[in-house]
Amino acid sequence: MGTCAQKASVQTMASAVQEAPSLPSWDLSELYQGVDDPKIESDLKAALSNAQAFEKKYRGQISRPEVTAQELRKALDDYEELLRLQSRPGSYASLHYSTDTSDSARGALTQKVREMGSQISTHLIFFDLELARHSPETYDRLLQGSELDKYRHYLEQQQALAKHYLSEPEEMVLEETANCRGRAFRRLFTEVTSRMKFAFQLDGESKSLTQSELLAYSYDPDRNLRRQAAESLASELQNNAHVLTFIQNTLLHEKQISDRMRKFEHPESDRHLSNELEKKVVDTMTEVCVANFDIVHQYYELKRRLLKLDSLTHYDRYAPLRSVKQEIGYEEARKIVTSAFERFSPKMGELVRPFFEKNWIDVPPKPGKRGGAFCAAVTPDHHPYVLLNYTGKARDVMTLAHELGHGIHDLMAANNHYLDYHPVLPLAETASTFAELLVFEKVQESLESDEERLVLLCEKLEDTFATVFRQISMFRFERQLHDARRSQGELTTESTNELWQTAMQEMFGNSLQLGDDHKWTWLYIPHIVNTPFYVYAYAFGELLVLALYARYQQEGESFLPKYFELLAAGGSQEPAALLNQLGFDIGSPAFWQGGCDLIRSNLEKAKRLADRQNS
Repeated sequence: MGTCAQKASVQTMASAVQEAPSLPSWDLSELYQGVDDPKIESDLKAALSNAQAFEKKYRGQISRPEVTAQELRKALDDYEELLRLQSRPGSYASLHYSTDTSDSARGALTQKVREMGSQISTHLIFFDLELARHSPETYDRLLQGSELDKYRHYLEQQQALAKHYLSEPEEMVLEETANCRGRAFRRLFTEVTSRMKFAFQLDGESKSLTQSELLAYSYDPDRNLRRQAAESLASELQNNAHVLTFIQNTLLHEKQISDRMRKFEHPESDRHLSNELEKKVVDTMTEVCVANFDIVHQYYELKRRLLKLDSLTHYDRYAPLRSVKQEIGYEEARKIVTSAFERFSPKMGELVRPFFEKNWIDVPPKPGKRGGAFCAAVTPDHHPYVLLNYTGKARDVMTLAHELGHGIHDLMAANNHYLDYHPVLPLAETASTFAELLVFEKVQESLESDEERLVLLCEKLEDTFATVFRQISMFRFERQLHDARRSQGELTTESTNELWQTAMQEMFGNSLQLGDDHKWTWLYIPHIVNTPFYVYAYAFGELLVLALYARYQQEGESFLPKYFELLAAGGSQEPAALLNQLGFDIGSPAFWQGGCDLIRSNLEKAKRLADRQNS
């Protein structure tokens, strides 16, 4: 379920423990034994053969006005099973590649699987296109009975997509060339950013750090180390700015052409469609968040006073209020997260246990490994995998909770068929963000002093800002970026730097000044490259979770079945309908303002704690 941005997070209730000599890596042997496993080749060939047989059997049959519900149900069952089988080689290649993008054998396998995937897809393109040809009257007839209830939501989505499909020859050409167009540039971005090495001076010794190791110093109590980390990041990004800017320009232009051909009105329209959200819902959420930027302004003015600094800059955003650096061993993080989950529900404890016991998590940072963290689903009948870059910082505990929340969501949704298995992106962030809040609440209750409570609350506020207001700022930047590329042509690095700096500075107002080093940081953000307009899903998920958690606090145990039903639904209903069943109206500004009000209440609580501490 999507790559997850690393964010500032909370401190734990325990002192650091000495880390074990080695951190666990995931075991992918349930998929394949290695890049040279002959079963990969045989499975790819079988998938191609199945796709050819599927096309031979159903081409010209699906679009018939007289097609019966029974015929369509059989075709959909066959289609769903085919997609399940096809996904395993692709999942393995992607997962194996992500832990060492510098390994040419892994890169070659990834490319081979993608190319074969495109070949397979050319035999399946006809299916959705034939579904799209049906008139509303035919759909009404087909959906009258119960035969197609299982696929009702998928078919409704195909109706919505129909006007954006091209002709079959055009769709075939786009799929056949995808691996030497956008997919190739996205792979290049991953390889360039994953292979970067960052110069760093520590205790008089020169070091060469990975991106994850370097970014960990953004949370260090030593301001000089934070500054050095920001300078090193900017320097290496600047060294690679030419190729990364070229990648971005190429992908922006490709999307411009695609949107024009597919008749999408706005750059973000295809994302809204795939998220099953109306534009006015996302615009309302965005407007409400922007109207509440003063929460960020007020908080950083408070933080400046707490840090006793004359002014704050970008490398002070995540400066800890705790003067002593705290390291959290991975085993301690595991205990904190699992105990928080189990306290909420024994069911969550049972679901999370196999991730640790069966090595479904790849933990250590290492050269060539993709940065950040993610949880990757495979199929409903196969468990997901989690990738971390665990450096022992407090924020890594929350990242672990976040990704395991995704994993639990995947497991809960496993009773859905493959076509409805994945929740849309905004709902995909529900369980992950809820999991973070469970850990936060558990840690909060263990604290005894106002000083510790203030530290924890400030870290939680920064985490929330990173999830809500920063993501909305990034969403607005993306819209400006696409609009600029379409109106001005190819963009320079400098002009994009300016767009980025302006969009992100608005969030902070005068409370924090983003320095020159910050202007390069858009260059390494994977979401902008890999999944345009993904980022607003984070804000959606966080504000939704605040509403869900408030409901949990009101209802207690009786809330659990409703929450688990929401997760179990996967992508079987659109967000508005699912959340309406819980009494939430996502089209109302009041819903989003309610979430912002809860954030503001935490800010006011932090102010009171600070006043008590200084009195």
